[in-house]
Amino acid sequence: MGDRDSGTGILGKALTLLGAIVRDSGKRPLSAIAEEIGLPRATAHRIAQALQHMGYLIRSRRGYYHAGPALAALTPGTGPAAVATGIARPVLAQLAAQEDCLAHLGIFEQDMVTYLLKEGVGKEALFTRQNMQMEAYCSGLGKVLLAGLDEEALETYLANGPFVALTPNTLVEPVALRAEIARVRRQGFAIDNCEIDENLFCIAAPLFEPSGRIFAAVSLSFPRPAIDRDGWRKHLSALQEGTRKIMARMTGPGESPAESPEPPPAPALQE
Repeated sequence: MGDRDSGTGILGKALTLLGAIVRDSGKRPLSAIAEEIGLPRATAHRIAQALQHMGYLIRSRRGYYHAGPALAALTPGTGPAAVATGIARPVLAQLAAQEDCLAHLGIFEQDMVTYLLKEGVGKEALFTRQNMQMEAYCSGLGKVLLAGLDEEALETYLANGPFVALTPNTLVEPVALRAEIARVRRQGFAIDNCEIDENLFCIAAPLFEPSGRIFAAVSLSFPRPAIDRDGWRKHLSALQEGTRKIMARMTGPGESPAESPEPPPAPALQE
């Protein structure tokens, strides 16, 4: 029986490889995935390159592939957040090492922040973990994501208090939170000034869809003793560069970090 009849022709191989890559979510290189599904490396690389060219895959670093925008358009399971998760992992790891901090990727779900990624040396020491949920009003990630809501959605969120003060710095009054969200929209980033933990300082910036909608946010977290009053400012440009890099790779065919072109500037948040 030939490949056409047995279902192992090139289409079958391509779909098998594509499914395996999407399920893996960027944890392993293409060579390991190909070996697992019994596909020769050369064949796997040819198929992956073709799928990358068509936008169904994105290469975030050498040998690593993730779901691309063309696939996201076909299935909700590979929407912007899922695509960004695969692309962002190496960027967050690089940011965490470069800035000596912990880096997170989060989205807004059911009025909470869902942590999709956590990268950095000593990351086990911090209470956050992948796939956990936390309140939005008291974190940098949450403030950025709240800033992306329309006015009706934001007012609904603020009306669903009361908001609990976790530290002396936590903003809990709707008026104060509304003013803070307006500030985030104006400046394009958010600060968690020890509002969720007295010994934790965070800065966060948004990830935008091509339409301009915020769909996720990235944060850098530092232990309070390691950062002075204005010390966070030197890390802000690195954070914003990281978000631009992630967005650029989401809209293009995908490249390894060394090959990536200069990404375009991120759009500013608007009130």
